[in-house]
Amino acid sequence: MFENIEVTKFISDMLTPVVMLSACGLFLLGLQNKFSNIITRLRELTEERRELKLQDQMNKFQQSRLNSIEKQIGGLLNRARLDKDSILSIYAGMIFFLLASLSIAVKDLGWILRSDIFTLILFLIGTGFVFAGTVFAYLEVRISYRVVQIEVEEHKQE
Repeated sequence: MFENIEVTKFISDMLTPVVMLSACGLFLLGLQNKFSNIITRLRELTEERRELKLQDQMNKFQQSRLNSIEKQIGGLLNRARLDKDSILSIYAGMIFFLLASLSIAVKDLGWILRSDIFTLILFLIGTGFVFAGTVFAYLEVRISYRVVQIEVEEHKQE
């Protein structure tokens, strides 16, 4: 059963999708760190909004700050959604890269699969998910600048 297998080629074939897993892991590290920071900032702004709303009377500055917080929360929620979608897409891509690697093993061992087309399809689906995750990350970065602009504009008015 194993006598016809070229071991080094077998290992090399299986490692190709694993390289993509490593790249995705690095990408995820940055995305999850950013996602965590966005969630922390959302919680801080939500708490500040709650404290402002508890006051009986708000002066002009406090009302302006409340309006700014509302706008920032909306932008941060959009950013968090895009980061979440990006992270989930990258994870889905990783699952397909793992399946591609396993299908290489199954094919090379002579079990069930006799063609490389299934492996190619799995790899391409994984690549598609990584592409989608990258697009979501791109869109999130575009929004992040707008959220910062809201806060900067608030400080100009002070």
